[in-house]
Order: sequence, then structure tokens, then C-alpha cells
Amino acid sequence: MATAQQKNTAWRIIILIMGLALVYMLGRVGYEWWLERRAHFVRYEAFGIDIPSNYSIHGIDVSKYQNVIDWESVRNMEVGNVKIGFTFIKATEGNGNKDALFNRNWRKTKEAGITRGAYHFFITTKNGKQQAENFIDKVTLEVGDLPPVLDVEQTYGVSNEKIRHE
Repeated sequence: MATAQQKNTAWRIIILIMGLALVYMLGRVGYEWWLERRAHFVRYEAFGIDIPSNYSIHGIDVSKYQNVIDWESVRNMEVGNVKIGFTFIKATEGNGNKDALFNRNWRKTKEAGITRGAYHFFITTKNGKQQAENFIDKVTLEVGDLPPVLDVEQTYGVSNEKIRHE
């Protein structure tokens, strides 16, 4: 006959095994849930970019750093059932800067029939009104264009309240 200590040890081992099995099953279910919801990408080799495939609308943002873009090729890009449906083009930055290729990109996207939008690269340490005027002076929106976008990438230590104010 087993002693009380042996019975307690056996129950502890059974409970430990059941607990480990439960943790494993929950981890497996969580991992499968995550796999289903994460973005799946297709690679546009000719353009060197990855695009998520489980969305119905795809877009890109561009600036002078992409150099001269062949917008007809962008319009015709297709991998599987993924195509580029819109683009956001950097128009301005700070109080007085304009992207060197904005006018060309703005005109060529329209000619290629790509839905377009313009964005301003916001510098948090500069006056917000002057930055808005810079954008307004340099961008003429037309019917069918996307709403303007503000790109805030760094705070430079400026408080959220001050950024929202500007």
C-alpha cells in the first residue's frame, strides 16, 4: 500500500503534466490565431518592395529618395491579385521646403490614372501655421485626390500637447 507522501507526489506529477499540456495547447492555439491575422506579403521583385497580400487596397508613398519613377510601370504592377491602387507623394517639409520631384510625381500619377494624395513632412520644432501655409502654397488638390496627410516621424523632445497645437 502506498504511503500518503507517495500519493501526494503522484498527484503533483499528474497536475504538473496536465498544466504543461494546457500551457502547450493554449500556446499552440495562440500561435495559430496570430498566424491567421498577421500580414502575408508578396514580393514585387522588379521594384524591390514587399506588399501585404491580405488587404483589398494597396498603396505606396514616395519622395525624391525614390528618384524618377516610371508611373506607367507602377500602374501595371501586379503579383497574384495584388495591384497598387494609390500613392501618397511627399510635397513639402518644414516651413519652406518642397520635395524636388513632387511636381513630376504629382503630374505623372494623374497621367497614369493612379489615385494620388500629397503629404507634408512635419517638423515638430517649427511653426505649424507656417508649415501648413507651405503645403497649401505648393499643392493644388483636385477632385478625386486623396485628403492631405501629415507625416510626423520624430518629436525631437516636443510634447504631444505642443505637437497637437501646432
